[in-house]
Amino acid sequence: MQNLMTIKEASIWATKYLEKNVTASNISYLIQYGRIPKSDDNGTVVVNRHDLDRVLL
Repeated sequence: MQNLMTIKEASIWATKYLEKNVTASNISYLIQYGRIPKSDDNGTVVVNRHDLDRVLL
């Protein structure tokens, strides 16, 4: 399974994981307020699935 996801991919993953609607804006909020760290992959913001999983628990 891939650990790094774009914001859009992270929102889709979180929606399936929580069985609730999670938007890209929700993921951006978590990044903006430091709840999950962001990484840069050739100019694209990516998040680590494990970091997102930790916040959602």
